[in-house]
Order: sequence, then structure tokens, then C-alpha cells
Amino acid sequence: MNRLEMIDLLTGVQSSKRNYYSELKTTVDQLKKKNSQLEIINEVMRSFTVDFSVAHMLENALAKLKTVYPIDRVSAALVDDHKLALSYVYPEHDIYLEKNTLFPKEDSLYHKVFTTGQYAFYDENENEAFFEKEAFQHLGLASVHLFPLKSSGKTIGVLSLGSRTHFQCDEDDISFFFHFADQIAVCMENARLYGEVLAGKQQWEETFRAVSDAILIIAPDGTILSRNDAARLDWPFDIGENIGQFMEQAARSTEDPFQMTIQTKKPQSAELHYKNKIYDCSCYPLFGIDGSIDAVILYRKDVTEKRLMEAQLMHSGQLAAIGEMAAGVAHELNNPLTAIIGNTQLLLRTQSANKDIKPLLDDIDQCGKRCRTIIRSLLAFSRQEIPIFKPCSLSDAVTEALRLTRRQIEQHHISIEVDLDPALPLLNGNLQQLVQVAVNLLMNAKDALTIAPVDEKKIHIQTEFQNESAILSIADNGIGIAKEVLDDIFHPFFTTKDADNGTGLGLSVSLGIAQAHDGTLSVTTNEGSGTTFSLSIPLSAERL
Repeated sequence: MNRLEMIDLLTGVQSSKRNYYSELKTTVDQLKKKNSQLEIINEVMRSFTVDFSVAHMLENALAKLKTVYPIDRVSAALVDDHKLALSYVYPEHDIYLEKNTLFPKEDSLYHKVFTTGQYAFYDENENEAFFEKEAFQHLGLASVHLFPLKSSGKTIGVLSLGSRTHFQCDEDDISFFFHFADQIAVCMENARLYGEVLAGKQQWEETFRAVSDAILIIAPDGTILSRNDAARLDWPFDIGENIGQFMEQAARSTEDPFQMTIQTKKPQSAELHYKNKIYDCSCYPLFGIDGSIDAVILYRKDVTEKRLMEAQLMHSGQLAAIGEMAAGVAHELNNPLTAIIGNTQLLLRTQSANKDIKPLLDDIDQCGKRCRTIIRSLLAFSRQEIPIFKPCSLSDAVTEALRLTRRQIEQHHISIEVDLDPALPLLNGNLQQLVQVAVNLLMNAKDALTIAPVDEKKIHIQTEFQNESAILSIADNGIGIAKEVLDDIFHPFFTTKDADNGTGLGLSVSLGIAQAHDGTLSVTTNEGSGTTFSLSIPLSAERL
């Protein structure tokens, strides 16, 4: 031993150096481990997103843990309806108990950890019996560490970390795993809440799309933010387009409900008109946190058919009254008419050789029969019956309508031109209703010509067969229809006549009859020179 070695031995300097470096190495190792633990938690939290599945979360967590700890398997048991069940395992094939297996409240490590909120440890050399032991042995796990999953102070499940080696945790490890389990629990809870929100959103969207009436969500400037499928059917607007100007035009005689909602910050309703349809429209404000309107919900319901039914019901009431009066008139007139016609025919037999009297008797006979025909036509026209569809001719409907209206038209010095197609095919329809349409169109033409400043007033009636359809056209050379009211003429109760001469029901009822026959009723007009209404009814094989 040299002198330096003797000095070191006596003073202990070398021993102190070794202890110092040994402690320094331990400290560095502990710092490295702590940094690794922090990095694991940081990586798990950073890689987590709300739409990240729990299975992927456990896969990611196991990959991070393996960099520091000999962990081979990770699983999570979650509570549902106060019952603890095995919910997730990774690797997914590393499984013995089936998923959703319930853990008993007695003799279960998992349930013990869940109930107490304390850490539990399993070692394969232990002799204690419990529910999960057979599963651990079958999986070849030498040690299992179990930690409670807590979120917002509430235990939501148990995290299990299994190793196929004898892996013991010190206090620092246990503290880390508690913290790690808390972070996993927060992620799981966030994922669960996100799933509930997403499910609610999807349910709302499905309901939104399934509603048969149109719903639009509109920004305060009129831009469409969203809409359901029904909104596409009638209104030609897509998401991103502005609906403001259209709403002003469709509101027509009433205030625009969208603008009124913006101004008053209260729900508003109005009736809108677009392409011969009527809509009940309601607007509801959606408020932001600051109390301002973020958007407006527009609810739109097509009430065209309802309005037509209301109009037809009112019209039916009027016709019922006419029918009662006509029945009374017919009863009072039938007896004298029968006597007149019978006596005339008797005189014709006895006075047939008298050339001076016979023409007069023929005239009386024809006039009597004409009166009887008019009464019968009036009764048939006003009689309320369930419409029965059967083969009939549109030309016959015109002939019957002229019997009822010709005298009223001609007494206003209006000439009638009739061009009926003798070969017009039969259609499957209700003759009484078709007569009603023809009468309405003829009376409208008469009213238009009555105030028209023209010298030669004419109504031209034509039936023809085109494109597999029977077509009736009634044209007048009157004043035409103003452009600003053209879109409204088929709406129930709309009329340009005074209250004594018009109810606004004729064209709306006629349109309903046309549609009931799978047909159309259209109009072409030149303001100042006349109007033509065309009734087109298809003669499809299915209807005949």
C-alpha cells in the first residue's frame, strides 16, 4: 500500500466519492423516471381527442407505459347502472372473461378497488381466493395492479395493469399510477360526454331531416345556414343563399315574418304565397349569450290543400242552398210544365194539319222541354254527391255548361264561338265537376268582357286531344290579367271583383278539381288583349 492509498483509507475520501456518485446516479435515475412518467401522461393527454375511442386510448396508454414499465396488458371495468362490468381490454385478444362480465360485490379485487377507492395488487404466489384469480392465471399474469378510475370526485371504474413478470411498485410508482388513472378517467368521461352530445346531435339532425314540413335556420342577414330535406321540395334555395328578398315578395299583403322577428325579437307568423301554393310560416328567434339574435328558425307548412278544402266546403254550402232552392223551384214548375208539354203534344196530334197553328205549338213544346232541361241541369249541378269517376266527355261538359250560362253571356252582347272535337276520346272523370269548372271559366270570361272596352266581345271555346290529354280552352278578348296579381288568382278567396260579384272561390275550386283528375289548370294572358284558361286532363290507360 503506498502512501496515497493509506491516506485515502485513513481519511475515507475515496469512500465518500463513491457514495456521492452512487447517490448522484440514483437521483439522476429517479429524475429520468419522473420525466418519463410525466412524458407518458403528457403523451396520453396530448394524443387524446374527444372522438378518440376508449379502445384506442388504452392501446395508446399501453404503448407509452411499456417504455418505462413491464406492463403487458391493460383493461378497464366501468360502472353502468350501479353495476361494475369488464368494458375494455387491450390487447383485444388477451382476454379470458367476456366483455360486459359483471364483477360480484363479494370476493372481487375489482369491486374492492371500486368500493374503497384504494390500490390493490395481485401476485401469482398469493394463496388468497377471489373472483378474478382464475382469469389472471389463465392469462399467465404474474402480477396485476389495480387502481380506481375517478372523475370529478366520483369513481367511475377500475384500471387494471397486468404483467407477466413479477413487477412490484414502490410508493412513487403507485402515486404515478393513481395520477395516470385519474387522467385516463378524465379522458374516458370526456369521451362519454362527447358520445352523448354526438348521439343527441345525430338524433336532433335525424329528427330535423325527418320532419315533413320545411324548417330553415337563417342568419340575421337572410343567409340560409341549414335546412331539412322538406325545405328543398318547393323553395329553390340552397345553404349559403340569401332568402331575404324572396320572403318580402312571398309575404305580399302581410308583413315579412322574418324581418318582423329580427325587429321585434319575438316569434312572428304570416301566410306566404309562392307558385300557386299557400304556406303558413312561423319564425322563431335564436338568441346568443349577449341577448342578440344569432339566427332565426323558419317553420313552413304547406296549407294549400287545406285552404282548397275550406273553399270547397264553403262553396258546397252555397251549392247546397242553391240545390234546396232549385228543388223547390223544380217542384213548383214541374207540374205546370208537365201540363204545358202534355197539352201541347195533344194539340199537335189534333191540329197537325193546321199549318198556321202547328209552328206555334212546336215552339211551345220546344220551350217547355228546354225549361225542363234547364231545371234538371240546375239540380244536377247543385246536387251534393260523392264524386264518382267514370268515362265521360269534356265536350259534353262544355255543352252542359253552356245550357246554364249561354243566356247570361249573350245578354251582355258577347258572342260565343264553339269548336268541339267530335272525336275527342272519353276520359275517366266526374262530369258534374267538369261542368262546374267550365261554368266557372265561362262566368269569369263573361265578367272580364263586361268591363272590357272592346267593340266585338267574344268567347272562344275549344276542345282537342293533344299529348294523350283532353284539353279544354276558354279564351276571351277582354282586358287580360295584371302581372302583379297573376300568381294569386288560384288562391282561395282572392278576387279582383267587388263583394257582390265574386267570392274568390271559383278558380281555386276549379284548380282542385283539375288536380283531382290528375290534370292541370293553366292560364296565359296578355294584359289589355285577353286571357286563355286551359284545362288539361290525361287519358292514361290506368284511369280508363
